[in-house]
Amino acid sequence: MLTSCSQFWASSPHFRGALWKVTSFLCFAAINGIVRYLSQTAETIGQASLPAYEVGFFQSLFGLIFLVPWILQNGPDSLKTRYPLLQTFRITLSAIGVVLMYTSLAQMQLAQAVGLMFLGPLITVLGARLFLKENIGKERAFAILIGFIGGGIISKTTLSLGMWNLLAFLPVLAAICFSGATLMIRRLTVEDSPQLITTYLLLFMAPLLFIPTMMYGHIPASWQWPWLLMMGGLAAGAHLCLNKAYSSAEVSYLIPYGFTKWFASALIGLAAFGEIPSTWTCLGAFILMGAIISLSYIEARRYSRKSINTSSYGKAV
Repeated sequence: MLTSCSQFWASSPHFRGALWKVTSFLCFAAINGIVRYLSQTAETIGQASLPAYEVGFFQSLFGLIFLVPWILQNGPDSLKTRYPLLQTFRITLSAIGVVLMYTSLAQMQLAQAVGLMFLGPLITVLGARLFLKENIGKERAFAILIGFIGGGIISKTTLSLGMWNLLAFLPVLAAICFSGATLMIRRLTVEDSPQLITTYLLLFMAPLLFIPTMMYGHIPASWQWPWLLMMGGLAAGAHLCLNKAYSSAEVSYLIPYGFTKWFASALIGLAAFGEIPSTWTCLGAFILMGAIISLSYIEARRYSRKSINTSSYGKAV
């Protein structure tokens, strides 16, 4: 029995990738819930909330604790990377994304904030058209249009006057940062191990976020420390699983499994904070999911055609 399971695991990279992705996003959903809890509880008892960059700093710092055994076991040589510049860009994008996302989670319902983040892949495709001159095509353009309609429906329950207009864009900007970091992870996993990629992220994100924390942050209250420590463990596990997912299967194949985070975040919001997603939020999220699934299918079909054409050309030559 164990042998057959091991053989299935070894011979099923797409199953491994999907399982790692779902596990990773369940951890991320739990982190979202903790961020919301820290903000809401502090507000309830009349304390100042921890700034988003300070939460991100302690998350990275405590996350390193869970990776120390791997570092000690493999020695200093295990920390060498062949892509230092790519690591730097990825860490910077991730740090900005964390600050933007945690800021929005402190003010918005979990289902709304996470739902708006689904606009990230769609905006990434538009960015590729504007800056890389990639051809979008009618099918992709239609999927992107439908996706933005879904985002507009979610925003219907989010936008009002003043500050809410800015808050509605924070998850979208965060998603753009995370999408860029995801593309870099796929390239990094060719040479670097998932443990190394995760260690670099937490190791260098901590000092990056320590600068604003030192200047504008404050010492967390005693009740906040256990939650920050838990966030560190969840962050280490989430990034390890995510890196393993992208080293097992293609990014386009794994995209739909990211919807786990919305469902889990919505359940956490409902169970822990009594946040009932509105009909508009659910409708917009489902429309966005459908658009992203369609887009990923179109992308997979396009690359399949390219591979066939390249193979046919090679045979002809």
